Amino acid sequence: MMKKILIGLVVIVAVIAGGAYYVFSNLDKIVETAVEEAGSQVTKVDVTLDGVRLELTEGNAALNGLQVGNPDGFKTDYAMALGTVSVSVDTSSVGQDVIVVREVVVDGPAIIYELSGTDSNIAAIQKNVESFTSAMGGSGGSSAESTEEGAKVVIENLYIRNGEVAVSAGFLDGEKMGVGLPEIHLTDIGKDSGGATPAEVAAKVLDAISTAVISSVATLDLGSMVEGAGAVMEGAGDAVKGVTEGAGESVGGAVEGAADAVKGLFGGDSN
Repeated sequence: MMKKILIGLVVIVAVIAGGAYYVFSNLDKIVETAVEEAGSQVTKVDVTLDGVRLELTEGNAALNGLQVGNPDGFKTDYAMALGTVSVSVDTSSVGQDVIVVREVVVDGPAIIYELSGTDSNIAAIQKNVESFTSAMGGSGGSSAESTEEGAKVVIENLYIRNGEVAVSAGFLDGEKMGVGLPEIHLTDIGKDSGGATPAEVAAKVLDAISTAVISSVATLDLGSMVEGAGAVMEGAGDAVKGVTEGAGESVGGAVEGAADAVKGLFGGDSN
């Protein structure tokens, strides 16, 4: 009997050891899947990740190729490609109710601010996150709430650096206008509330990004660009009119004028 018990214990230990080895040898992939699934659930758009690199003993991690897709109705390839995201965690807080993240650095994000009617893709994602966060605060014990239960963090410093914003809209006819994104620095996220859920962190960060994006886009003077686009369309209309009237010479002039207007919109040389 004792021999059988010992054999059983050995088997149990072997299974546990094998499971632990599997978890640690595949931890990067497990984290990658968790980020993609949680991110997609919170934002209600496709969130993808190229890979994760973990240094557990130092409490460091790097997320590579993190990309946030677009809501339905928007046509650009993505809303945000966040470049490299590095994370530094206070290892003494791991396993506690609230994990302390010393620093998060998002380096080189590329953001596409797409306008569609009176809405933008960034605003639509922001609304999705706010909706998810509101649902989390309500009662009813939905599956979305249960996935977040107990997962709280305090982020001491979060930096978003070296970012670029590209503006896309129907009146730009497939072209994009680019502008730099000012550095964003958020401190003590979740500290005053005893920790923040991932959804609350996402809402805070998206709010800061949205504010910075709008500030950057404002420097492009979209009003003038709309007027310029109108001039292009008017010039093209004149060209068509010239064709119907058989005025070949005026067609060439109108087309040339339209081309010059397009180049002027995007800072090109008309010569």
